[in-house]
Amino acid sequence: MYIDARYPSESWMPEDVNIKFDEFGREGWELIKVVPKLKGGFYAFFMGWITLTVGYTAYFKRALETS
Repeated sequence: MYIDARYPSESWMPEDVNIKFDEFGREGWELIKVVPKLKGGFYAFFMGWITLTVGYTAYFKRALETS
């Protein structure tokens, strides 16, 4: 699932993402990892490269059902 970071809420996550995470949880999915998507970069004040987080990719897993 991709999360756009440009539209934060009080929790710094879009409300629709929180709703979607809750929905996935009810369906048996478990959030295992969130990876930031970085964009660009520039050299600032001779301190080094600065990148901007423009979004996140969330990874989920669900236990396999056995018969």
